[in-house]
Amino acid sequence: MNLPNRITSIRLFLVLINILILIYPYQNVPTIQFLGSTTNLVYLIAGFIFIVASITDFLDGFLARKLNLITNLGKFLDPVADKVLTNTTLIILMITPVWISYPQVTIPLWAVLIMVVRDLIIDALRMIGVSQGKIIAANIFGKVKTFFQMITLIFVFFNGAFLSNLALPIGWSVTEVMIYITAFTSLISIIVYLYQNRHVFH
Repeated sequence: MNLPNRITSIRLFLVLINILILIYPYQNVPTIQFLGSTTNLVYLIAGFIFIVASITDFLDGFLARKLNLITNLGKFLDPVADKVLTNTTLIILMITPVWISYPQVTIPLWAVLIMVVRDLIIDALRMIGVSQGKIIAANIFGKVKTFFQMITLIFVFFNGAFLSNLALPIGWSVTEVMIYITAFTSLISIIVYLYQNRHVFH
């Protein structure tokens, strides 16, 4: 296994660690003031682990191209690790643990469904394309969606962080706005994917 694939494997391991950290039934978790927002030690640790895992998402692809180490295993493993990282985190952050004793931003079910179903549809589209000998390439809308998704998840982990007290005219927090933007970009990206690759259904 080459270096980029090892980094991808580390991302999968970090996801597993975060799942275990976030689902453990804690008692008396201390709250922490972090960048002007109240969060707890568990979410703070999990948030930093998520950031490291997100960095590996960029690093493995960069090294694979830079060192000419692109392999079939990497082509399979990298998108799987990406989906596992984001979708498991989305699902977990949809629920407020019983051990949290203060208001914690969560991701609403409708937004999670949009983002997870979007990934499932694109995966199915790519499988259809492969069966026909066609390649379904990534586009800029998918990359924009991924960027907003990563930032939004970090905001949720840190409960808004330094922007938590920023008052918006519409009465929403910055984190809530980011959730809406991410869900919207997910919808746009799937519409564009389906339109650009409509030939696979012919």
